[in-house]
Amino acid sequence: MKKMKIISLSISLLMLFSLFAPVFMVKQVDAQTTPIKIGIFAPFTGGGLQLYAPWTKQGFELGMIYATTMMGYDNENMTQAGRPYELHYYDTQSSTTVASNLATQAFETDGIDILVGGTSSAVASVLSAKAEEYQKLYFISPAASSSLTAEEFNPYVFRIARNNWQDAYAGVNYAMDTLGYTKFAFLAADYSFGRFGVDAMTQAIQDKGGTVVTALYASLAETDFQPTIDALIAADGVNDIEYLFVVWAGNFVYLYNDLFTYNLASYMELAGACIDIFSMNAIEAGLTPPATYIGSTGLCLYGYELPNNTVNDWMVAEHVARHIKPNGQYGLQYEVPELFTASGFATAQFLVDATNEVADLNTNAMINYLESGITIDCPKGPTYLRPDDHQGLAEMYIATAANDTDPASETYNLIIAKLNQTLDRNTVAPPIESVWNGEPYVPGGFAPPPTTTTSPTTTSTGTGTGTQPTGGFDMLTVGVIAIVTLFVGFIIAAVIFRKK
Repeated sequence: MKKMKIISLSISLLMLFSLFAPVFMVKQVDAQTTPIKIGIFAPFTGGGLQLYAPWTKQGFELGMIYATTMMGYDNENMTQAGRPYELHYYDTQSSTTVASNLATQAFETDGIDILVGGTSSAVASVLSAKAEEYQKLYFISPAASSSLTAEEFNPYVFRIARNNWQDAYAGVNYAMDTLGYTKFAFLAADYSFGRFGVDAMTQAIQDKGGTVVTALYASLAETDFQPTIDALIAADGVNDIEYLFVVWAGNFVYLYNDLFTYNLASYMELAGACIDIFSMNAIEAGLTPPATYIGSTGLCLYGYELPNNTVNDWMVAEHVARHIKPNGQYGLQYEVPELFTASGFATAQFLVDATNEVADLNTNAMINYLESGITIDCPKGPTYLRPDDHQGLAEMYIATAANDTDPASETYNLIIAKLNQTLDRNTVAPPIESVWNGEPYVPGGFAPPPTTTTSPTTTSTGTGTGTQPTGGFDMLTVGVIAIVTLFVGFIIAAVIFRKK
């Protein structure tokens, strides 16, 4: 009988072990290898902004490689713990309706963990609301409307890319402090990017004692700007406009061709700007000599020769080494980053940092971590993620459109941006205007409850490299302890029964 008791107890313990072992062992392996699904939203077709979609894609993909191998991690396109990043692409077609439907599909059907993208500010606004609805993180890139981190703010949204205010401070400071102008007009795109851009620049002008004479808006689909130009000439006849700011996106060719055709520059100076390589060269090709875009000097968000740092050097070198053509769909063969490549790249860096720091992707914990005052070395230099409104702060540029005369260059005989001035990130930092549920947002409210696990955070002076939590127990440790306890119990029980 005693032997039967021992055998019975052994079988019971083995059955118990067989029940619990899969919980502690198999599920933990699954959790470590389950992909982190990232939904990247961009207008790959239609809507007038499809030119920009490849730049977000290319920049983000390169940024993922850099972040997972060059920021203290060594597991390409995976977390340090071994979870692969899985990229899913969604074509918004620059449509808010399409974007809304795709976001619902992404969360409910595709199991997407984090959203990225939103080229159009109107689309980004829709994605922002969806992120809040499903309580998932959303990294905006490169949509620039200041409202997204101000009156439309919600805690699930982060933007490493610049916003309208950074454009405004850079452009207005140059126009007023360097060029000495005080009376301005605007010609802007008739949607949130253009309107909030005008609002930001108007405030910056007025704060410096300048005057805005008029602001006119046109559809991104417009091909005939003569009526708008006639209205600007009429306003100049009454109020003597000194300087015209252009706040535009997408196709610049029709706009600039008409600006030169109707000789608006004989009435007021046209604000210079270094936009993307493709657009500057397309504009130049559409002008009738002696009109030229070469020599245009003003605001520049990014040009591949402008930043002076090792991260940008890596991004440019990899673009060339991997034969990435940002405008290959238009037959252009140069292989260097374009206007929005850097913002996509930097977005990937912050995303990788957060998902390594918070291995289980707990949304509240990731928000809390991203609000801890992180600075990461990005293509546009050290970039600080401001906790108060989740807006990234990075340097901006004043640059001149110039013909590249270096025969060894990727962009030989093309118009590119040449550096005139680098503006410190604090000089162009937007005002803090984040409002959530009718109240100014206070960071830190999403901190998870205290646990026995401690985790060092990245400081505002570090590289932003996340570290894995230390201390406490993970599920695998608990499983091992439980299994060992079961075996020890079995041995003790066997000894007791044997004595009996």
